[in-house]
Amino acid sequence: MRKHHVLWSVLAAFMIVGLLLSGCAGVSKASEDPGAGSADSEGVEEPTVEVEPKDYGVPADDANIVNPIAADDGSLQRGEEIYSSSCVKCHGKEGLGDGSVGAILDPKPVDFRAEHVKELSDGELFYIITHGVEGSGMLGFTFFEEEDRWHLVNYMRTFQE
Repeated sequence: MRKHHVLWSVLAAFMIVGLLLSGCAGVSKASEDPGAGSADSEGVEEPTVEVEPKDYGVPADDANIVNPIAADDGSLQRGEEIYSSSCVKCHGKEGLGDGSVGAILDPKPVDFRAEHVKELSDGELFYIITHGVEGSGMLGFTFFEEEDRWHLVNYMRTFQE
């Protein structure tokens, strides 16, 4: 009986680690430059992460899809709920790619403020969320309803304002 309890405990631990890793990963290769930084309004250095642009292989038809969900308060609230539960561990609270689990990933999670990410269409972001990114820890999130993935796209854009 005790042997089964230990086995289940070990299995549960592996499942938790797997869930943490599957729910958070980057969409681009990133490297840190410890000497880089930008001063904010109070003169405090904010670390920056140099992000290497990547071809995400999004088909043109998917890239051109327009987000059918308006970025209103309700959508942003729902997107924030999803982000907080599934993305923050890798991409960080402010979308900087500095989440606690993201620190162990290679490539590092993307900083949503990176210029090449800002240039992605909503359709491209939706595709990346849905299908993931090969060669990274970013898995596809097909278990989210389609509408929720669009809410997440809307919320991700708030990091770029």
